Amino acid sequence: MDFQTHITHQLNEQLAVEELVAKLSTTNLVSLVCYFTQNYGADKLRKAFKHALPNVSIIGCSTCKGVMTEKGVHFGSVLSVLAIYDSGSDAYGSALMTFDTQSESVEATQKAIEVALAKANREGEVPRFAIVHSTPGMEETLIKSIDSVFQTPVPLIGATAADNAIKGQWSVFTEDGATNKGLAIQLVFASKPLSTGFSCGYSPTECMGTITKASGRELLEIDNRPAQDVYLDWIFQHSGTRVSEQFKFELVTRYPLGRVAGELYEQPYFKLSHPVSATDSRGILLFTDIEVGEKVTLMSGDKEQLIARPARVIKEAKRQAIEHSQLSGAVCVICAGAMLYLDDDIEKVYAMIKQEMGELPFICPFTFGEQGRFINGNNGHGNLMISSAAFYSD
Repeated sequence: MDFQTHITHQLNEQLAVEELVAKLSTTNLVSLVCYFTQNYGADKLRKAFKHALPNVSIIGCSTCKGVMTEKGVHFGSVLSVLAIYDSGSDAYGSALMTFDTQSESVEATQKAIEVALAKANREGEVPRFAIVHSTPGMEETLIKSIDSVFQTPVPLIGATAADNAIKGQWSVFTEDGATNKGLAIQLVFASKPLSTGFSCGYSPTECMGTITKASGRELLEIDNRPAQDVYLDWIFQHSGTRVSEQFKFELVTRYPLGRVAGELYEQPYFKLSHPVSATDSRGILLFTDIEVGEKVTLMSGDKEQLIARPARVIKEAKRQAIEHSQLSGAVCVICAGAMLYLDDDIEKVYAMIKQEMGELPFICPFTFGEQGRFINGNNGHGNLMISSAAFYSD
């Protein structure tokens, strides 16, 4: 397997696609993974890509403010692609579904998998890997639906579509359609090995409680007290910092809430929930679903931890390389919240990933949620996470 990445700042969708396609070799080109800022129309992009590359499986997802590749960090109006070349397999299939409710999403996900398997000419088989891009709101249900269809947790990398300011200007697309409320999936029957990773990079604090009241993504009570009061008290207890009731972005990014996802050598590892805002009921609106009875822990992460963790994930992927295999490319999904919190220090993240990857191609969108496979083999959804897929050659 081989990979190429290219970017353009050309705003006209047709001209932008023409510019990118002109840089691509089409020999053994089987998949195109596209990330783009909100300035681009998803449907215009998919029409232009489909016309230019009619036999290629295509999946696209909007990213917050920019994207990172081996060529640097690119902000502003930017359209980027990761081209996948696989001479040993043409079994790559994409599908897109639009839906409004969780109940609709279950059937829509099942249908999307059927369509993608048919396109890959692999009906009834389990893919080696899945790329999942959805709009915000139903990620947990989608993962459960995917696991249910295959009856096993398929390794995946997932990214929740983002815009620049949480105003609903996000979208996903495949060669068949585009939507601002739904799911795009690509099933990959790659001819070469790959590994996936899913990491939070934050540390648990001493502050822990039980969710006693919740509704969807609104955390209402912890230990029978208003969640907002508990959260602010925890931050003060841990750091001595008094936070006003109007949540400050930097503080909530530094102190997300964690739930245990599993244990490794008797040490827990966590999936994170990023607080969005305080609610009128003294609750906390999150970017993930939460349920009554779950244990929740205040997590802490300083900038140095956040800068170093993407490169650590890539380093671990290199360590997992099968004997005689070499890393050939990677996708590393980075949370938009972490990117915005790091600000100019995102360049340090790039430098550290570049040090691990060298001249090998990689692509990193900035998203509003991350999905991936934990070390115990289970798939999950979280915020402020790093989700990665590393591909190997012979």
